[in-house]
Amino acid sequence: MKRALLLIGLGAMILAGCGQKAPKQEIAGWTENTGLIQLPGFRYPQNWIMTSEGGSRYMVYSSQEVIERFYDYTVKGKDGARLVVWYDRMDTLKTLEKAVDELKNTLSASGFVISEVTDAPIRGVPGTAVHYSGFVDAKNKLEAVQVQAVKDSFLVTIKYEAFNKAFAASRAVLDTAMASFRFPVSQKDLKPEDLQKPSTVYKTYEDATCKMSLPDNFGAATAQPKAPVVYSLDVKGDRQDCTLRIDILPAQNQTLEKVVEQNSKFFKATSQGEATVAGVKSVYLNYSPQAGVQSRAYFLVKNDKMVRIIFNYYQKMKDDFLPAFEKMVGSIQLK
Repeated sequence: MKRALLLIGLGAMILAGCGQKAPKQEIAGWTENTGLIQLPGFRYPQNWIMTSEGGSRYMVYSSQEVIERFYDYTVKGKDGARLVVWYDRMDTLKTLEKAVDELKNTLSASGFVISEVTDAPIRGVPGTAVHYSGFVDAKNKLEAVQVQAVKDSFLVTIKYEAFNKAFAASRAVLDTAMASFRFPVSQKDLKPEDLQKPSTVYKTYEDATCKMSLPDNFGAATAQPKAPVVYSLDVKGDRQDCTLRIDILPAQNQTLEKVVEQNSKFFKATSQGEATVAGVKSVYLNYSPQAGVQSRAYFLVKNDKMVRIIFNYYQKMKDDFLPAFEKMVGSIQLK
């Protein structure tokens, strides 16, 4: 932001602040960004839009329309707010006082006016809140509160900012995020099983045949198919006993019922169910290929192609892996 945009005269500030009522911001309910244990967790409005960068920075916007305004202050549009949460791992521990001083210097150099600096603990950890504002043009004011706290090797920042009267309308978003915040855990303090859990932050995989969502600590790669298979995709994270495989082969005019009948003899199923996958009916079989490992095989027929999806997971980590695999399967789109 250019300093000239922020340093608008007092008269413009008074005109912009008069005769306007704070818009009512509807919050339908709250949801939680849990992520992995080494990432921060916090609650935010379920009808807001979340984006993330690299798993260490989260931006939550009050509407799709307002996103562009935060990237380009000159864009005109509806007022709104956003919550930004991020953390920095520090090789050398920085004191909270030093971090706050650096923030204040940066804000002042950018033309913002700091109105208040107060103590603001985050879940019992000492923190400092810097309240500041600045005009981006003669009619639009950006107001924010940025809270910083230092814990272990992390400098954590929770920033709430909004345009004009939207600041007061959604201030509860900041209070809720701070009250529900969970600090990230240093890598050295994690147990091996914590590192292996699927992330709750998802990314998109897409190739010429398949599109799907998968945890951002999982990878997907096509495999060389063996006839009669014409397409294979392997999806996995750190655990070699927690994987997903998609195979596609000609259905040869067979119905789903016939496909299941022919394939069920290869699986010692403990139970059977139905689901919608890739927009069509699917039948799945639950089974256990070896002690401590549970598996599920899905079968579906689409465009005269038989699709087989098999995932495996470590039984003791069922609560972590089964929902993730079901979400992955439910996201599959076939071209």
